[in-house]
Order: sequence, then C-alpha cells, then structure tokens
Amino acid sequence: YSMSAQVGRRYRQLKELQRLAALLMGEISYGNTPLPEGLRRIAGRLEEPFCSFVLAISSQLKRAPGVTLSEVFEECVQGYLGQSCLKETDLEALCRMGSCLGYLDKDMQMRTLRLYEAELVQEISDTYESMPGKKKLYQTLGIMGGLFLVILLI
Repeated sequence: YSMSAQVGRRYRQLKELQRLAALLMGEISYGNTPLPEGLRRIAGRLEEPFCSFVLAISSQLKRAPGVTLSEVFEECVQGYLGQSCLKETDLEALCRMGSCLGYLDKDMQMRTLRLYEAELVQEISDTYESMPGKKKLYQTLGIMGGLFLVILLI
C-alpha cells in the first residue's frame, strides 16, 4: 500500500514542480525580479518540500555570490528533494533546468522554463495514465504477499 500511495504522491509533486516553473516564469517575465528574489517571493505559494527547496536556493545565492547557480541547485535538489517521491530522472531534469537559469538573459531563461514545463506536462500525463494500473498492481502484490506470509507461518 505504501508503493501505491507513493505513485499518487509523485503525481502531486510533479504538479507542484509545474506550478513552481509557472510561478518562476511569472516572476522573471512580469516582475523583472532577480532570480534569488523571485525564488524567495514564490516560496510562500509552494507546498513542502518545494518551499524549503526554493528558500534554500535563494538564501545560498545571496550568501555566496561566487558560487554558480548550477552548483547551488544540484546541492539543494539532493538535500531537499532527494527523499521525495520524485524519480531520479525527474531530479536530473530539474537540475538541468536549474543549470540553465541565472546567467542567461531573460528570453533564454523563459525558453528554458517553457521547455522544462513542456517536459513536465508530458511526464505528468504519462504518470496520470499509468497511475491506476500501478496502484492496483501494488495493492494486489501487497495483499498477495501478506497472504503468502500468513500461509507460510501457518
């Protein structure tokens, strides 16, 4: 049952990543805010662990101006999202997106965010389509494993 619930949590976390990308696009395009400030401003509108993740990136960028965004992003992804329900490929895509932000001009940052959002939309769609089958499979395997254990103990 835990694996079944994890599939649903991954779907919700992918939707939250999509929301993060959309909010960041709004801050960059309409607010013309610098990236650390934009990240700080959107943090309050995100759920955990993404709120802490975004705040950590913002504060590290302000504290250590010589460190690249790519390094900070990778460190925070592993530190704050490493234990989430997201797959390794999801985290790698997030790191790729983060490595392209910050040093590019506004148009390139927007293109990067749009590309990442398009990838997320596809991943969300695939996850949503496969979710019922996976949930049912995991629940069935859990029940069958429990029955096997009971029979083995008797």
